[in-house]
Amino acid sequence: MKSIEVSEEVYEALKKLTTDFHQSPDDVLAKMLNLRLPPALAGEPLVSFMVSPEFRAKFTDADRYLAILGWVATKHASDFNEFILSLASGRRYLGWSREEIVRQCRHNQARPIPDTHYWAIMNIDTATKRRFLARVLEFVGYRDEIIELACGAIGMRGPLARAARAAPA
Repeated sequence: MKSIEVSEEVYEALKKLTTDFHQSPDDVLAKMLNLRLPPALAGEPLVSFMVSPEFRAKFTDADRYLAILGWVATKHASDFNEFILSLASGRRYLGWSREEIVRQCRHNQARPIPDTHYWAIMNIDTATKRRFLARVLEFVGYRDEIIELACGAIGMRGPLARAARAAPA
């Protein structure tokens, strides 16, 4: 067992969390760091990716968002492509010139999704990114628990709105 030093303020906040939820400080910190997963999620490939050193090295929510999208696009290529093409805006850019596409990418602060030919719009709010990610994951067949875990990894905690996920593309 290792020891760490924390400020009095952090200690009191941690102490409050452990007494409010009847957990040990180790349990609370492990949960906050996504180190302990329910047994039902431990063997899931997406969850394994999200607890891998490669994913945990992603510093920003945006980098984690792109990494998850890239992983899904690689592991579920045909479903991911089908999902993108089913979106109303998916075909909008096909007739544009290269300059028009570049201008739109700059405006949207678009970044490439790793290992794909797709780009993600990054100047949208976290809730919108979270809804998009949830819709993609649901489309390719992931369970609610995994969708919640993945969406939590991009910076927004709390339950997904059922209506937002059930809405058509």
